Amino acid sequence: MTARIEKTTCPYCGVGCGVNFTVPSAATDPVEPVSGDRDHPANFGRLCVKGSSLAQTIQSDDRLLTPMVNGESVTWQTAVETVSEKIAQVVKDHSSDAFAFYLSGQILTEDYYVANKLAKGFIGTANVDTNSRLCMASAVVGYKRAFGSDTVPCNYEDLELCDLLIMVDF
Repeated sequence: MTARIEKTTCPYCGVGCGVNFTVPSAATDPVEPVSGDRDHPANFGRLCVKGSSLAQTIQSDDRLLTPMVNGESVTWQTAVETVSEKIAQVVKDHSSDAFAFYLSGQILTEDYYVANKLAKGFIGTANVDTNSRLCMASAVVGYKRAFGSDTVPCNYEDLELCDLLIMVDF
């Protein structure tokens, strides 16, 4: 089997940048750095530091490869049962609101989904917040003051192609 390039979408933020990923020909082969998809309308080949580092999340020498409980390597079944038992005990002793999740902007979109399902759907707590919301707070204020709405006013290509941009602050 030979390595092949797959076009995909960066999973980090909501921009949806196009990424070229080289699928290794064997599981033991190193993962090549990703590149931006020059034909993708969201980023035209450019990637931020998170997108540029995607390959490092797939393969790393210091990445934990098996679950650990109390410093010992265990099976996935044992790890899931241990975590489930501990969660159930905390909920029994202190209620589901004893849990709070503060999610990092470094995790993938799919991980956000799973964390929210765990917190809200399984544990039953609404105590979930993210760095992403807080990180965008200054942009939200700027958008509201400049445009009257917390929405991105246009796409980047519009800005690059316009001859005149007038911004009005009320």
